[in-house]
Amino acid sequence: MLLLESESEAAAEALRDAMDPVWYSLSTEERRLLDLRETAVITSIEGIRSPVAGAVVRRPPVKANAAFPMGPIRNWRKAS
Repeated sequence: MLLLESESEAAAEALRDAMDPVWYSLSTEERRLLDLRETAVITSIEGIRSPVAGAVVRRPPVKANAAFPMGPIRNWRKAS
């Protein structure tokens, strides 16, 4: 938000207005925790680490055996 404010106050204000419903749906405790956040400038991606576990690394999905359409797709509105 700070970066957006430095570029365009109007854009930052529009984003804040769009996020108001989310903000006001939070509990008082959730808002308090978000207000405690700090800002920092990242100077190197070396300081950013993320643990890799089974929840992140998964086997690729099995390919479906569906035929690739060779002509125009008819009745596509019924399928969408």
